[in-house]
Amino acid sequence: MTAVMLAQWILPTVGFALLIQDRGPVRGQAVVLLAPLLFTVGVFVASRMGPGLPPPADTTPPWLLSFLRGCVVVLGLLAVLHFSAVGIPLLSSSVETSRFDVGSSGLGGFPSRAVLYALPIAALIGLSTLSRGSRRPAMTLWIVFAVTQVFLGFKGGLIEVLIITALGLTIRLGRLGVKQLLGFAAGGVVAIAYVTYVGSKYQTLAGSDAGLAYVVRRSTSDAIIAGYTALTARPVGIAEDTSVLIRDVGVLFGRYLGTAPEGYSFDELVSSVVTGTPIQRGAFLVPVTVGGPVYLLYSMPVLVCVLVLIALGFAWHAAVVRLRRPSRPLATLGAGVAVYGIRVFLLNGNGAYLLINLTFTFVLLVICSAVGHVLFSRASAQRSGPLPEVVD
Repeated sequence: MTAVMLAQWILPTVGFALLIQDRGPVRGQAVVLLAPLLFTVGVFVASRMGPGLPPPADTTPPWLLSFLRGCVVVLGLLAVLHFSAVGIPLLSSSVETSRFDVGSSGLGGFPSRAVLYALPIAALIGLSTLSRGSRRPAMTLWIVFAVTQVFLGFKGGLIEVLIITALGLTIRLGRLGVKQLLGFAAGGVVAIAYVTYVGSKYQTLAGSDAGLAYVVRRSTSDAIIAGYTALTARPVGIAEDTSVLIRDVGVLFGRYLGTAPEGYSFDELVSSVVTGTPIQRGAFLVPVTVGGPVYLLYSMPVLVCVLVLIALGFAWHAAVVRLRRPSRPLATLGAGVAVYGIRVFLLNGNGAYLLINLTFTFVLLVICSAVGHVLFSRASAQRSGPLPEVVD
């Protein structure tokens, strides 16, 4: 499971090294280049300090089945409400811009967060705890997750489905067998075809290669160009002694509460530099990913960054252990949020935005669990059964 995370993370790290070679060194580059190693050290030390990864649980607790069924009902309904409100970006005549209307479905942000965060996390939990008894709700949840990722119109939608699936299955099985690897290879071909198809509908990619070469470039240097740019010069609006994590929390709360709607987050200020879009009322700032290490470098001293990266490795290992032994509901849901959140933060950055939205998502998952308990607890108690045999 850590290997899946590192396999994805190493790509933008290689891209960062290529940018240094091509454009020159930048401050803090050692932290960015060594970040995957520091994270791995944290995972390794955590596994040695504790008993290591336990074998998966032999039985599925009834609450887990109720939770998965509750997710199918609640998140499925919220997904329908979301796409009913904003439409299906994939089918839009302007996919490239309409995909960013994801937050326009209203209702307190529940539908949009269900699609963006809750469904991937719920699918991850379902796959990480897969059993004969939970197979139907877990697979139904996975299908809803996959369909919504396609509907969102992002080029990497199916790649995200493959990665979440690989994470969940490796947490559950330990390692993948030949059949699973062949399945992922076939899925990779489909995902590349999807990238090509969706890319052909983007005006900015018209007439260019949106296939495998694009995926490689987008996963390496393009994925970290914003982070590299941020380290070459401090964006306008970010003072020398400013922690962007604390600053972004204030900016985002001001935006959500309407007290300071005109503030700009760190990622938006970097986007202005990367894309050349001026900071002015009504200007659309394309989301960019600076990466977790760069975000940390702008939030705290270098030594603290190093310690945080190691600590995230500790937290990752602890969350994986909890998913392999799903005993208590809140702890298991928190572990799913942690695994997903750590991965997304290290790849993308934007820590304050993630912290706020994943806290909101955790509450939404608790609601799913409560609804599932009310509707399905009796049936779940009757159908919970042993988990499948672990593949070593």
